[in-house]
Amino acid sequence: MFANAPRAGLVRRLAAILYDWLILAALWMAAMALALLLVGILNRFGVISLANYTDHADFIARHNIWFQLYSLLWFGWFYLYFWYKGGQTLGMRAWRLLLVQQDGAAVSLKQAALRAATALFGLGNLWLWLRWGKGLALQDQLSGTQVIVLTKEQSKLLNLHKAAR
Repeated sequence: MFANAPRAGLVRRLAAILYDWLILAALWMAAMALALLLVGILNRFGVISLANYTDHADFIARHNIWFQLYSLLWFGWFYLYFWYKGGQTLGMRAWRLLLVQQDGAAVSLKQAALRAATALFGLGNLWLWLRWGKGLALQDQLSGTQVIVLTKEQSKLLNLHKAAR
């Protein structure tokens, strides 16, 4: 169904990434609230002590490597969930983009994970300039996927990714 669909260009991809970053900012704030709550609970039950810290946030700031890894897990979950379950993040849906394999089939969890790892926080899309006319970003080439542009009629349909399976 999607094997011959046009591939997404750089501007459309960057617009979708911008939308997703706004959503990820909200998700990151929720993750921070959860981390602060966890620090408070651990302090209350005596597992950790905040005696040498000014507050809960100071504890997280001094142990920021763990919070950074925790944040990466949240961000990774966001992309893996949306790419594997529906082939689209919310930003991709707004810009009528769909992630599929290069033969038009739905992506596997392994492909979604490889794509997330090789996207270089969106910088892999700059590969589109180096390989002008091919329509494949670095993460697309390494994971065997492609981002296609849907028609207005296709974008109104639900469960497009299931149609690719």
